[in-house]
Amino acid sequence: MSSNSTNTNSTAATGGTGPSSSGGKSSTSMVIPNNETFAALFGLSLLFVIVFFAVLTVPRLLASLHHQRGKAFFREGWLLKPKKSAAARAKDALRRSVFLPPAQPTRQPTLRRGLVTSPAPFANDIDYSDEGHGVPASASVNIEGGGARPMSVAEEEGKYPAHLRTLVRHHREVRSAGAPAHVPSTSTILRSLPFAPWFSRPFFPNHVDGASNGQACMYLLYAAGFIVVAFLMTSGTGNLKRSGWLVIVQTPLVVSLGSKNSLVGFFLGRGYEKINFFHRWMGQLMFIASLYHVIGYLILWIRRNVEARQSATHIEAWAAFAGFAMIGVFSLPVFRRSSYRLFFNAHWIGYLTYLIAICYHVEEALYWSLATFFILGLDYICRLFKSHFTTVTLTALPDFGATRIEVPRLTRGWKAGQHVRLRAFTFKLGLFAFAEAHPFTIASVSETRNGQGVILYVKSAGDWTKKLYDAASEPGKGGLENGNGTFLNFNASLASLETLGREEAAEGKGPALDDEKGLPAAATTSTRTLVGFGSGTTMKMVVEGPYGGPCGHMMRSSFTSSFVVAGGSGITYGLSVVEELIRDVEKLQSRTRLIGLYWIVTDPACLIPLLPTLTSLSNRVSYIPTLRFTLTVHYTRAVSPAFSAKVKSLPGGGLPRDIHLEPGRPNFKTAVEDFVKLKTNRLARGSDGLSGVLVGICGPGALARSVREGVDALDDDLRRSVGGVEIEEETFNW
Repeated sequence: MSSNSTNTNSTAATGGTGPSSSGGKSSTSMVIPNNETFAALFGLSLLFVIVFFAVLTVPRLLASLHHQRGKAFFREGWLLKPKKSAAARAKDALRRSVFLPPAQPTRQPTLRRGLVTSPAPFANDIDYSDEGHGVPASASVNIEGGGARPMSVAEEEGKYPAHLRTLVRHHREVRSAGAPAHVPSTSTILRSLPFAPWFSRPFFPNHVDGASNGQACMYLLYAAGFIVVAFLMTSGTGNLKRSGWLVIVQTPLVVSLGSKNSLVGFFLGRGYEKINFFHRWMGQLMFIASLYHVIGYLILWIRRNVEARQSATHIEAWAAFAGFAMIGVFSLPVFRRSSYRLFFNAHWIGYLTYLIAICYHVEEALYWSLATFFILGLDYICRLFKSHFTTVTLTALPDFGATRIEVPRLTRGWKAGQHVRLRAFTFKLGLFAFAEAHPFTIASVSETRNGQGVILYVKSAGDWTKKLYDAASEPGKGGLENGNGTFLNFNASLASLETLGREEAAEGKGPALDDEKGLPAAATTSTRTLVGFGSGTTMKMVVEGPYGGPCGHMMRSSFTSSFVVAGGSGITYGLSVVEELIRDVEKLQSRTRLIGLYWIVTDPACLIPLLPTLTSLSNRVSYIPTLRFTLTVHYTRAVSPAFSAKVKSLPGGGLPRDIHLEPGRPNFKTAVEDFVKLKTNRLARGSDGLSGVLVGICGPGALARSVREGVDALDDDLRRSVGGVEIEEETFNW
């Protein structure tokens, strides 16, 4: 709202910008920095804070770069890529570590867990129990000091038959040599300090989506610094000018924190959704500062009776404030959550108006606007390179109440837990469906043996997702149901595998083992084939990504055990994380020895469409002597007769032995303690001990809070015994 007049007397009368009011030299001999310098120094201090937190991630970054000589770091997590050529796949096959040789078995294949598998020595000769992989059910658990007694390496190897101990010992040694180095997080290292656990606790205990104490401290420190700089060594009109400059100078930083391909996020090793909370807080304070700037000048002009003349003179100032106000008002949660399209359109219209108008209002703001446009341009260029216009296949999953989306062309380039943004080019989802980008977590892993592409499960919850489900459910095009809605393909596919096994048994030969998973070729058929996926509706979409993923350059395969919790459609995160962990173990590049997956749903029938995938994961684990996997499904709705009938009709007459159904919501204080104390803590320790427990969460805010409470309740001595406990969180509230 300040004037650009160079006449000192006139600017003093009107409250405009001039040499005497904007800074320069005061009436005393003391030199005071001008308002722009004060604001720039405050912005520079924020950059130093970002650099400080970025330095804390350097040890993990170096460990990630060192693992596989940095190839894994640059190969996944940045760009989605199409399937490799046949020559490239053949070259990779020669380099791939083969866990079990593709030799013919010495005995007939066994029908196990509803799928035909070749004889898996670790599955058939060893009894699985709740106390650890390969521990007989009759073995007792010694409790010392409230925890399970850790086994020695010799004791753990002794649980296996004599003819397998050498192989188990060799597998352990090879895995240890190729596994990534485990670098504890800063929070784990500082956990022993007084009051350190307090920072991870919620600031408002009864508020589901509230900030933690650590985030609240960051908010308060930033707000205090903002206020101090706004009023330091200035008064009157100077306060109004300083507040305006604080808004101008921080514009590039707040835009960088909110962009999808953020430079700040790159240096911190965090996705845009992990740093968006500070983008919102900065924007709110900047809007308050701009409001203070405008109201202050209006009061000043009214007192001097020049409000009409000054308001007419500063049209560009009103335009800049209108753009900023549009962003501030429509960013409120009531608009952001109820109408994202209104929020998004108000954002881009508002910041373009502000960035252009502010350059006419204050000439020196041109450089800050150009810096902001550079950041925006870089973000959109990256989005362009990350976007793929392709054909996807939609399949309605009635039991799950979701739509399965498969992108067969894109088969590599992402990490587990990352998400993509979809734009649909069809009028079935609305006239302007192409203008809406919707984020969904990827449920598959990169570079699978069968060439499976990106898999998404989209819950039918909002307007867009319901239209998507309706499009996938068009008569004659659904992959899982015919006209009367009966379940067709699942049992048929499993029955065909059973027939195949019987034919091979009659001929006296067994199926050849897949060189990556250790499964017969029939059992490694993609999930799409197993349950008839891929026969649904096709649609043109733009797939943009990947985004998000592990925080701070964390490598999940560097942890000894992983406790993964998924709520509802959050199972997409759980599936990708579990399969990636298993894949890394198969490649002998992982420290993981124990995986527990908890899935909380309302209806247990949601399990049916995913059962082939989960069965495949369970079978793959059965061929790995030093890895154990369990899945527990908690349901809150009564079991329907239809679901019971489907389960009984499965080959084998029920669910696989590693999949358990439990009624009611889980008590995560008990579940987390049991997983860490009675399972992870009992694993045999090598020379370097255990390398920590990773707790992954994907679901609503209330679910994440209950799991965090369970982790916070763990004893510090137990944490140190297992190498630390870290949380990776993907909630539905951003």
